[in-house]
Amino acid sequence: MLKKSNEQANTKISSIIGADMVIEGDITAKDAVRVEGNVTGNVETDGALVISATGKVKGNVRGSSIVIGGVLEGDLISTGKTDVISTGRMIGNMHTKSLIVDENAVFQGQCIMNVDGVPGLPAPEEVKQIEDKKHK
Repeated sequence: MLKKSNEQANTKISSIIGADMVIEGDITAKDAVRVEGNVTGNVETDGALVISATGKVKGNVRGSSIVIGGVLEGDLISTGKTDVISTGRMIGNMHTKSLIVDENAVFQGQCIMNVDGVPGLPAPEEVKQIEDKKHK
């Protein structure tokens, strides 16, 4: 079960990927999305994104706030808060305004936080190219 913060309690979830669903392909939504099943593809929403304890996303994600209670294998861009709760596992790089990683959560990757102009952050691939050039 995913604990609910005050922010989550006030978020209206408009799309739910059920626990028994498997989606292969990208998802784009205007409002909040909750993933309880498996998604292989990118997930982009103008609202919040919640990956529940049973959820798994293999792809890049983008949202206004993101909660990871399941597994995310890919890069993340959040214009607000990112919360990796104790059951969460994040493998990839993230760009976020703020970050909370609970005890027993897993985060493997790099994080860029509190960057001015977060909504217009470059895509993770662009950041990787810039960082690669710096290291040469």
